[in-house]
Amino acid sequence: MENQTLPATPHQLALDIYEDMSAVGTPIHEAGKDIGFLRNNIFTRVGGLGIAARRVLDAAYFIVATNSPDELVDDKVYTFTADVNYFKWLMRYDSRNHSHLIAQMRAAAKARVEIMTAPSIEELTEKDSWGTISLLGDCYIERNVVCILLSGRVIKYLISPYKAHWLSLRASTAFSLSLARAIYDRLIPCEGHGVTEWFAYEEVLEWPGKVGESRKEVKEFKKRFLEPAMLQLNEVSDFDVNWEPNTERTPPEKLKIRFRFTKKRGADAARAGIQDDMYLLLHNEFAFDTPDFEMLAKNRHVWTDERLEQAIEYTRHKLNLGKVTKSPKGYLFRALDGNFRLGDADRKMASIQVRRLEATQKEIRSRTAAEAQLQASIQAEAEKATFKLNSEIKAGREFFESADNGLRKDLFNSFVSQRLQQRLIERQGVTRDLLSPDNILSVNRVVADAFGSHVHAKMKKLLPPGQS
Repeated sequence: MENQTLPATPHQLALDIYEDMSAVGTPIHEAGKDIGFLRNNIFTRVGGLGIAARRVLDAAYFIVATNSPDELVDDKVYTFTADVNYFKWLMRYDSRNHSHLIAQMRAAAKARVEIMTAPSIEELTEKDSWGTISLLGDCYIERNVVCILLSGRVIKYLISPYKAHWLSLRASTAFSLSLARAIYDRLIPCEGHGVTEWFAYEEVLEWPGKVGESRKEVKEFKKRFLEPAMLQLNEVSDFDVNWEPNTERTPPEKLKIRFRFTKKRGADAARAGIQDDMYLLLHNEFAFDTPDFEMLAKNRHVWTDERLEQAIEYTRHKLNLGKVTKSPKGYLFRALDGNFRLGDADRKMASIQVRRLEATQKEIRSRTAAEAQLQASIQAEAEKATFKLNSEIKAGREFFESADNGLRKDLFNSFVSQRLQQRLIERQGVTRDLLSPDNILSVNRVVADAFGSHVHAKMKKLLPPGQS
């Protein structure tokens, strides 16, 4: 059964969250749900911007990514607008200094980034493509409305899903240090735990914007920028990070830096905007890993808590019916994407099936218990009979061995003269003529036991009452 209600777009969801949170003065980085967009990896290479200018780009790109048309023309310029207060909330801009905001927008508009099909400029050939684009294009504020103008070509680069990553505004706006944010940008495209590529020290110097000549010295830069950035990264991001140089005591022009990182426990839950119990359910029951939680995070504007719970209920129902034969996780994603859910009639049918199954299982358990009880009773009676028979055989042997020769001979003759006992002797392969009172208890075990039982029966007639 499908829900025909149109889902909220990421932009609509962000507006709803903004209205709720701005009314009580809560900033975006404290949002209970994630707000973000899919951004191409080339935009992680932006350098030379302060933290506020970086946030301008993030807010602008969120508005563009969540409002761009499906079909884009390269040379056509598209206009995107947003209320200035909403724009400031998206970039976590708390100041009322309007001129400072304009200065940050101006700085963001001046920034450029290189785009190319080769891995690096050194590997670029005539068969590759290269370009440099303005990151913000034309932008202005008019009557409390922020306007952003970007060409279709730039928008295509921005929202291209090829080699892209999810940028969470809730996570990115938590940073107050430009270098910490710049390093974070270079970590989020990486999967799992690992290490980044080597970055030239001169390149890293450009990441936080202007650092001043005196602070370009390695010792000063480490003290004033790198170490504080590491502290903030480890405090507010979903990574544990440390850095390492390529060699010790090397001149700045030869120095390179890279970053080792591990994703913090619970980072997947935080990025997807779900509670710990839901994280454990998806991780343990449906084998969700980091890429699956990333997929969940990218679609949280549509895959709400209610829809997620409905999809889980639907998938479990199909599992119980034996309809899921390959991957429960894949089926769950299918249910999320198709907005499949159970109706009241489905739940009633499932409840009836459960009651019938429980009744059948109860009947089977009762029948099994009765059969087990009967078998136990039969076994007990058999063991009791066997014990009694063995006791009688033992008593008969002892009586025979203690009897005089005349009585022994009479008992022997009475045994071998019976037709039933003669057949028993024959079945055991024993020759009747070889048997005698002296060897009747040693020639064959079966014959000896039968003889002991025979003697016990005769004892009752030979012994006085009370001595049998």
